[in-house]
Amino acid sequence: MIVSTRILRKLALAALATTTFLAGAVHAAYPDRPIKLVVPFTPGGVTDVIGRSIAQRLSVALGQPVVVENKPGASGIIATDLVAKSAPDGYTLLLAAIGQGAVNNHLYRKLPYDPKADLAPVMLVAEGHNVLVVNGAGSPYKSVADLVAAGKQAPGKLTYGSFGNGSSSHLSAATFAASTHTEFTHIPYKGSAPAMADLLAGHTAFMFDSLNTALPQIRAGKLRALAVTGPKRSPLLPDVPTMAEAGVPGYNITAWFGIHVQGKTPAAIVQRLNKELVAIAHAPDLRQRFAEQGVDLVSGSPADYAAFLDAENRKWAAIVKQANVTLD
Repeated sequence: MIVSTRILRKLALAALATTTFLAGAVHAAYPDRPIKLVVPFTPGGVTDVIGRSIAQRLSVALGQPVVVENKPGASGIIATDLVAKSAPDGYTLLLAAIGQGAVNNHLYRKLPYDPKADLAPVMLVAEGHNVLVVNGAGSPYKSVADLVAAGKQAPGKLTYGSFGNGSSSHLSAATFAASTHTEFTHIPYKGSAPAMADLLAGHTAFMFDSLNTALPQIRAGKLRALAVTGPKRSPLLPDVPTMAEAGVPGYNITAWFGIHVQGKTPAAIVQRLNKELVAIAHAPDLRQRFAEQGVDLVSGSPADYAAFLDAENRKWAAIVKQANVTLD
């Protein structure tokens, strides 16, 4: 039997229309089951706090449970790889911090995923600053200058903790050391909470922590804040200088957090998630609550976040090179 080209074309168009209709129907039904939000750090840190707040609001907006799953370790690579290799259906989300979004691909020679191809940006959701802190009761260091002097006098003797290799906490300290020509010993943890516990116990000398998690300990006198990492002082700590004011010219590091999905997730699902996240970011009560902890909720389109990631990757490639930080 001979089938004309015209008939074949009509059949192909009908098949395409059917596929498009079914895909649209699937996307329209999204979500119809629980969603998982993967957080690359242990509970209690700033990433986890942001993740749980977003998950709670997103659950209400989407009408399905959004369950936070903490997957710490390997500089967030374990969590990121889990999402990169998940089904592209919008049911597995990643809350990425600087390390997962813009640093790990400059620190490691090879990752088990392609950051651009295997992950799709949904929205930049929050920004904040880190704060340089020491033990409030037992530390002899009263200023950034004190730490610099100690680092020069005994290179490598002082230790500092971080959220993990490649985290903003780690790179804040590595940039500090490179900028001041000092040397300290890095001890990576699987999140802010265990790193903070060892600092409070006197096992490490200092730490760059997120402002919102360090603030209660600073106010209680258990930590002493020496400087904030951003370009201007925090209204929550008006008497604490910036790193630049404290003697490290040009120092400016901002922590940020964004939502990603698997790279081949349909655009309709990405847009649906983005729409709900924009509404959450503009909720006055949530913005106020985070502002009181030194975190600013932000929003924008997936394209805005993609452009932001490109700029951050260029920035952190230069910082990693300057700080001479490499991991295997």
